Amino acid sequence: MTKTATVDQSAPNKPPKLLAGEITPEVARDWKNACETYFMHKEILAVNQVKMIAFGMLDVRLHTWYLAQRATLDVGMFAEYMTALKDAWLDTHWDTKLRKKVLGSQQGTRPFYEWALELQNQNALLYDNPAHLDDTQLHNQLEANLCDELTTPVLRAKLALTLTLKNWIEEVRHLDDKRLEDIAMHKKFAEDVYKSRRATSSNPPSTRPSSSSRAPTNTSTSRLGALTVAERTLLADHSGCFKCRKFYVSHRSKECPDGAPDASSYKTLTESDAIAVKPKSDKPSKPIAVVAPVAAVMSSNVFEDGSDSEDDTSY
Repeated sequence: MTKTATVDQSAPNKPPKLLAGEITPEVARDWKNACETYFMHKEILAVNQVKMIAFGMLDVRLHTWYLAQRATLDVGMFAEYMTALKDAWLDTHWDTKLRKKVLGSQQGTRPFYEWALELQNQNALLYDNPAHLDDTQLHNQLEANLCDELTTPVLRAKLALTLTLKNWIEEVRHLDDKRLEDIAMHKKFAEDVYKSRRATSSNPPSTRPSSSSRAPTNTSTSRLGALTVAERTLLADHSGCFKCRKFYVSHRSKECPDGAPDASSYKTLTESDAIAVKPKSDKPSKPIAVVAPVAAVMSSNVFEDGSDSEDDTSY
């Protein structure tokens, strides 16, 4: 990318320097302003102005250009020197191209004042040039290219036709600031709603029933896990029911009046649970020697307790 030239001036009463680089309309304007400031502070006569700043052009190309026509430039006016400089180093038809850029500019999504300043700065580069727009022309250009959202408020405001360009720009700026504030407010509201919905979707309400609205026992059995081998053994050893999973009860699974326990509050059965509810009068029976004749007369209810395992299912 080509480096753009810059203007350097240590003080208003010191001769400026035009550093090496590409000459643009902005650079040419800055160079002209710096030179004229120097002329004013040093009260340099018009006939001497060009020769007093010519050697401040530090770009070899510009220096060579000056030396080649020094005799003509030195005796001319500074304005003539600037015209020759622009013709030699700015793009061909730069002024026509810049005017076309100004006339084709539209506000779009930019704040009005930012856009208006940009057009004024671009038009200022055409000062003293036939392509320059006067205040009335620039006013018409700005008004005709407002964004649609601002056009209606400006028309409703019925701004006075006698307003200067400066005052008209200020009035339109106030209207546009109000428009931008409304847009920002609606945008913030939409963002808050979006964030709220995202928070709700990422943290759904708990499906676990509360104590006040807990489903009946018979509906919670579908979520109750099956008995483990250890739990089956405990229930069998401590006269328990495989359905309600309680120790030392007088019923079995088929005639269980209590139903399965609530899965949400159920805890795995342990030996401590059984001992905690064991009746104090219930003492462990003494071991009975297995004798063949006795087995022949053993009561059938001995096997009934073991049959409970057939009724065990997962609730």
